[in-house]
Amino acid sequence: MTAAEMGIMQGTPPTRTIDISAWDKGPDNRWAFQHISEFLHVANISRGSGPAAPFNLAPQDLSGLQFDGLDGQPMTVADMLVRTYTDGLIVLHNGDIVFEKYFNGMTPDTRHLLMSVSKSVTGTLAGILVNEGRLNPTAMVTDYIPEMDGAPGFGEATVRQVLDMTTSIVFSEDYADPEAEVVAHEASTAWRGKNAPMAEEGVYAFATTIEKDTSRPHGQQFQYASINTDVLGWLIERASGQRFADYMSAAIWSHLGADHDGQITVDYKGAAAANGGFVLTLRDLARFSQMVLDDGFYNDRQIIPSGWIDDIRFNGDNAAWQPTFYSKIWPEGFYRNQWYVTKDDHGSFFAVGVNGQHIWINPTTRTAIVKFSSLPVSADKENIALGWAAMDAISRSFEE
Repeated sequence: MTAAEMGIMQGTPPTRTIDISAWDKGPDNRWAFQHISEFLHVANISRGSGPAAPFNLAPQDLSGLQFDGLDGQPMTVADMLVRTYTDGLIVLHNGDIVFEKYFNGMTPDTRHLLMSVSKSVTGTLAGILVNEGRLNPTAMVTDYIPEMDGAPGFGEATVRQVLDMTTSIVFSEDYADPEAEVVAHEASTAWRGKNAPMAEEGVYAFATTIEKDTSRPHGQQFQYASINTDVLGWLIERASGQRFADYMSAAIWSHLGADHDGQITVDYKGAAAANGGFVLTLRDLARFSQMVLDDGFYNDRQIIPSGWIDDIRFNGDNAAWQPTFYSKIWPEGFYRNQWYVTKDDHGSFFAVGVNGQHIWINPTTRTAIVKFSSLPVSADKENIALGWAAMDAISRSFEE
């Protein structure tokens, strides 16, 4: 059911409102993910004053395309879209829109929360500073953020370890555990209201409290921990000398030919939630994805250094990936610069966020896919994996 059909935020005043403590869970997220600026603080990411980069339309009906579901039984793309609570899906092939669908009241002009797809956007932004020599991956975090000097978790970590999430920190990403560090982390980003723990102190202050995992050194193992990306956001601010949203606008968004300004949620001190807070339209994120597919070139200009895209695709640490469950799916893969790289036979790489947010890029068939969803359970691994299977099949359908 759509948010409107469930009566969420319908009426004047609405009789069924969202719960600020659980707005990202079902069913409230069916409405919330498309209305972030109505209940969270956001910073604007200006698109600039130039014209929007046009899309060529080359429509194909992919609804009936079949692929093997997780149980090995055939499933169509249309069935997958319903099962995974899709809000929007767009498929670009050779830069053309070949398939575009909207659900749950979403339109081409609607911004949607990216959740942890934001991490890959942030990691891509960092590449500009690295290329310019303003952010050194081999430097210590404390070289840019002296406030981290003596901080137990990040005080002895390098920028590269933050980029690749190989910091050895005590951080549980278990959303169902009220004691997990990720719960306090979300509160510090102002996602749970002013009365939540750490809300007044903000996300940067929270980052300085993270403990070191003494069982292993930094740099040895990939450990998915969202706080890394907010530390990266802080590094971007220090290296650029600008607030995160302003630098994102100046470096990428004002050059991309986006249709709309972007947004990113901010804490009560104005720090951006670089780990999950981007709010963008489907077509604009597709433009960003096509830029990544095209080695950082889009809208007649080199926006991201080509070498940074190559670094994402080819320079990861497979040994650090091996202890994780991802290695069971993609044994040769790795995590690099906040992107997942499969090292499959098509060289596919992707971004993923809870509740079913995706970017899937297939360089072999020159396909870029973006999917927005509002799965009721945050870490619904089965339906997230179903999205991967579907997008892989869609991208492979263009194989010559």
